[in-house]
Order: sequence, then C-alpha cells, then structure tokens
Amino acid sequence: MAREGKATGPTVFDPFRYHVELPFRADLCPLGFGLELLTNSEEVLQAAREGWDGFPRLFPDPVLQVRVAVAEDHPAPCPAGLIFRAQRHLLALISDEANFAICDLRERFAFCWISAATARQRDWFRYYYLDTIIHLILWHSHLTRVHASCVARNGEGVLLTGPSGAGKTCLAYACARHGWTFIADEACSLLRRSSDRVVLGKPHQIHFRDTAVGILPELDGRLAARNPVGKMTIELHTAELPGITTGYHCRARALVFLNRRTDGPARLLPFSRDEAWRLLEQDLPWFEQPAHDEHKASLRNLIDAGVYELRYSDLNSAVTELDSLAS
Repeated sequence: MAREGKATGPTVFDPFRYHVELPFRADLCPLGFGLELLTNSEEVLQAAREGWDGFPRLFPDPVLQVRVAVAEDHPAPCPAGLIFRAQRHLLALISDEANFAICDLRERFAFCWISAATARQRDWFRYYYLDTIIHLILWHSHLTRVHASCVARNGEGVLLTGPSGAGKTCLAYACARHGWTFIADEACSLLRRSSDRVVLGKPHQIHFRDTAVGILPELDGRLAARNPVGKMTIELHTAELPGITTGYHCRARALVFLNRRTDGPARLLPFSRDEAWRLLEQDLPWFEQPAHDEHKASLRNLIDAGVYELRYSDLNSAVTELDSLAS
C-alpha cells in the first residue's frame, strides 16, 4: 500500500498538504455519472470498485472528482459516525481530526482525509464517506433521492415505499423472482428535469434484515452481519441469485405505499396524493436553492405518475396485485 506522499520539491512550504501524492486512480460511473477517484490507498480503491464496478456511463455531464488521502502514520481508529455541516455550496462531513471530508457541491469536487484504520474498514468508509459524498454531489446537481425499492417490467418501474419494516426489500425480491427487473432495494434516485420520470438504482446488491428469514425461507443459512449503522443484515449479490434480472434504470409508472397486515387478501387501492406528498416531503433534506425547489418538483412529478396503497400479508398475492400496474 502506498505511503502518504511528500511535497514534490524540498523547498516547498506546504502546510495545507496540497502536494500529497495520490498515485492510484479509478474511473467509475456511479448511477451512470462519471467519477474520477484519486487516492494513495489501495484499500480505498478497492472499496470504490466493490461499490461501483460495472455501472455504465449513462450521462455525458462533467465528471465528479473525489480525492482521498490516507494518513498511514496516524494512529486514529476507525470512528463510529459523522456529522454534517453546510453553508451555501460547501458541505463538511466530520468524524474527528483524522477523518473528515469537504465537498464543493457546485464544482462537483470533494477531498477527504482518513486514517489507515478507516481505510481498512472498507464497508464503513464506503457507506459513511465515499457513497455519501457521491450522493450528496449528485443530489445537489441532478438527482432526487426516494426511500423506496424499485422493480420494473418492460421498462416501467414501480417504487415500493413505506415505513421501516413495511417489507420493501422482501417484496422487491419477490417481484424479481416472478419476472420483474430488480432496480434497487433500499433507495433509488429520480433524474430531475426529466419528463420521462427516469429512476436510477443500484442493483448489484440486495440487503435483507436478519428477520427476513421468517418470510423468505431460502435465506436460511445465509450469514447475517452488522452493517455500518449497526443493524444485522444479510447482504447478497444479485448476480449470485438464479433467475433474477437486474437493471440500472427505468421509467416510474407508479408509487406504492406498503401496508403490511397480519391477514386478509392483498388489495391495491388509490392513495391520497396530499398524504403521499406529506410523507415524501418530510424525508427531503434541505438544499440550497434552486436545488430544493427542483427536488420538490421532482417528487410532485413522481406523484403525478400515480399513487397507490398496497395492503398485503402474503408476498405472492402482493406480487399478483402489482402485476396489474404493469399490464
């Protein structure tokens, strides 16, 4: 693993570490947007590739650049979390003096300093820093996040949303087993300023709670581990699942709020657009204008596609109800 770089010339006074050497580079396409990652750590490079290898370039927009410097000689352990602070187009992610990042949302640029211990915890670093930086920049410029799973049929997507425990991931997986295309399991993104209501997802992995074994017996025997936020999770690579088709994007056909019940047949019912707006807006973080108003317009455009409530207790009957949206 490469060591922290030195100044390029012996006479340069560089207290801000402008000249730290970042010899490793990866060119990736998270959610279809170009990313240039520069770092001095093979661990950071591997973390990025584990998360975003295989994504195609879908958009010609200017590339994001993220620079990650690892202080190999710093003894700080991997931190437990981080805080966010922002003004105008500058946003800081801070764990401690050895682990922090600064994002220029307008310039699509970020730099990050982390300890060697943090770099070794690749899942933690990717979840809290790398993916967060990427998402924040793209949410500022192009995308609107929706806390929903997404599946599609013939390119027409259905977003499955609801409170924690509503069964979003399990139902998305059940749909994929029945011929739907799997787009995303936990969160997806709307392409703003798109009349086609384009939805982008991350279909390479699917994450189940450990309690999903009681709903999906085929998960029995799969190893559960604590994810970066401390929840017991079963993570599977969709490429390993037989018969599952994946896709990176689709067009939003409907938004479905899940209401998992203890009994009774599955029923797909109209849902109040005003209530849908209230629920989506309360999950929308504040961004500087005009981005914030663009997020709101994007969510209203999604609601205009059609909003439903799915009451269900059985996955198979729930999938049958959803099939009616794709016909």
